[in-house]
Amino acid sequence: MFFNKMLSEVNYEDICKLKSQKIEESEILDYKKEYSEIKEHENNLLKEVTAFSNSSGGFLIYGVQESGKGGYPAAIDGIDDIDTDRLEQIIISNIIPRIGVKIKSINVPEKPGKIVLIIHIPEGQNQPYYNNRAKKFYKRYNFEATEMDAHEIEALYQKRFFGVGKLTKYVEDTIFSNRLLILTDNAFLMDTHIIITPLKVDKQIIDNSNLKELDFDRNKMRFEPKKEDIYLEGIGRPSRYGIRWISGYNHHNVEVHRNGLIHCMEDFGESQDGNKLLWTRGLAINLLQTIQFSEAVYSKLNFVGKVKIILKVKNAAGSVIPTGYNPSSYSAKCETDEIYIEREWDSWRLTEDYLEIGRSIIDEFSNYYGLWFNSLLFTEEEGKFVFRK
Repeated sequence: MFFNKMLSEVNYEDICKLKSQKIEESEILDYKKEYSEIKEHENNLLKEVTAFSNSSGGFLIYGVQESGKGGYPAAIDGIDDIDTDRLEQIIISNIIPRIGVKIKSINVPEKPGKIVLIIHIPEGQNQPYYNNRAKKFYKRYNFEATEMDAHEIEALYQKRFFGVGKLTKYVEDTIFSNRLLILTDNAFLMDTHIIITPLKVDKQIIDNSNLKELDFDRNKMRFEPKKEDIYLEGIGRPSRYGIRWISGYNHHNVEVHRNGLIHCMEDFGESQDGNKLLWTRGLAINLLQTIQFSEAVYSKLNFVGKVKIILKVKNAAGSVIPTGYNPSSYSAKCETDEIYIEREWDSWRLTEDYLEIGRSIIDEFSNYYGLWFNSLLFTEEEGKFVFRK
């Protein structure tokens, strides 16, 4: 990350360092003196965000006057405080596909009422991005947003579609095809895979220089809704794809790949009353905790972008799930051998939205068993999702 820290930790001193160290504008950094809620400034904001999204991502910093085009901060005058939620909504509503940004406002101490506004735009993983208000595509070039030509747009579309194929092939080759399955002679066990991955898997965001950073203090890797349990079981060791934690109990294996893919595999299922029973509660807890663990990994790696969340259950045919608190109350039998569900989300919203994501996935999972949703696990209280404990 540009500031060598998370955006949430950036303060006014960091902004002053940009001035004292004469950090100049670049392809990933742009200073803007003014911003107010007028159409001209909104249009320019959308243009700049679109350009960063179609390039390598970067930072827009408002309230800083540069020394000249491509220059360094000459003054930090700040701008009037603004509604950041409305700002985010403007970006979401006018750029296609939707691009998520992180916004931070910092008070200027010597100028009450004035702020420095920082917008972090990730490199888009669904390029090209279209500015629907201007009806144009933009890229970052020579310290500014410039309109893209038809050949550049076509090249990004081709890259996007090839990228989807690369992700599908990578997941298939590294996880579902060339990996020894846990299941052997136990017909009641179901092999469950939870995968959270950047949409682009052809870039390595972990190398030997930062691989050791992911050897977390396991005692701190505790997540809702069962914080009494340690999520990472076993000792983290280097693996073919990155770093891996292996547990003998329930075969709870977690692996972080060098391209940022996170894979959790665990077996569920038992024989009860002659049925192949999958305890949905254990699966849901594992899903919710893996979502939160993923944000911890991406925060450590300073990765910001869209991620795909995949739940895949193998050997599901004929299985049932509980439908009530009565131990003998079961759903209809699953009619397919594989259950596959996926979602896309912003990497920095995984912990904030983990219950919303989990409920959405588990409800669709329940559809395979003839249920509209799973009221045993999730409820809603005062407009918020709650996991039943």
